Amino acid sequence: MKRGKKVVFLIVFLHLAGLFLIKKVFVPKAEAPAKQARRIETVSVRAETAERRDMDIVLSYVGGLKAKNEAYVYSKVNGKFLEYLLREGDKVEKGQVIALVERDETGLKYEPAKVVSPISGVIGRTFLDQGANVVSQEAAGQASAIAIALDRDEMTVRLNVPEQDIADIKNGQPALIKVDAYPEEEFKGEVVRVSEVVDIQTRTLPVEISIPNEKHLLKSGMFARINIFAGRLSARLVIAQDALVREDSSDFVYRLEDSKARKVRVKTGVYQDGKVEILEGLEEKQKVITFGHQGLKDGAEVNVVE
Repeated sequence: MKRGKKVVFLIVFLHLAGLFLIKKVFVPKAEAPAKQARRIETVSVRAETAERRDMDIVLSYVGGLKAKNEAYVYSKVNGKFLEYLLREGDKVEKGQVIALVERDETGLKYEPAKVVSPISGVIGRTFLDQGANVVSQEAAGQASAIAIALDRDEMTVRLNVPEQDIADIKNGQPALIKVDAYPEEEFKGEVVRVSEVVDIQTRTLPVEISIPNEKHLLKSGMFARINIFAGRLSARLVIAQDALVREDSSDFVYRLEDSKARKVRVKTGVYQDGKVEILEGLEEKQKVITFGHQGLKDGAEVNVVE
């Protein structure tokens, strides 16, 4: 009987010893709660140093191009459209006949009325088919446009500049124009007219830019993006625009302090080429997080990677 008890005890002992050995070898040791929480909170980020550099004041707008000299051509008499003597793209001189209109007069026979161009340039577009009704400018109602004549050597774009930019806009400032048709090209222009009266409905100031177009690449009606160079700011504190976090209409950055991320509110100034001027909230040579800050908490531990 005693022998049987000893056998049972030995079996139980060996079983428990085996379980202990398996747990020791194959089951990883649990980390302490504080250490585990610390590991979860650490985030890999990239950072950049705030530095001083010169910045250009660049004002950006969009607008439609138009030939500087561009005129709709109308008939002086009512009638039926007879024919075009010039087609789209043809050169035209001021006073040259563009088209003929059969006069709308009964009982009398007249020579076809001549429609002439008011400017020199090219025929940009024609509108009527043979036999179409023509309404003159002198007649009541909507006059019938015969064609558009334009001078392609110089283009213009008219902008409505918001009030906050008015102080930076002046005659003679250089401008760069880009259009989708020529994505690799930049066309140089110049501010040639700044109105003295603000539109009271839109609170904007009319501004005109002139663009030389000797190669005739730019076309009237093209959509354009315009950058006006309005001056230069010296030795401004700047960081990467990617460092900014926008919350509740305010800008923040995460500043690095001893491997911790500190959330700081900043006041921004000029934006240029992926950089932004910092007016308040940072000092030179302080590091800010530029990648990995989305969802980051103030005081979180971070690991800076290259």
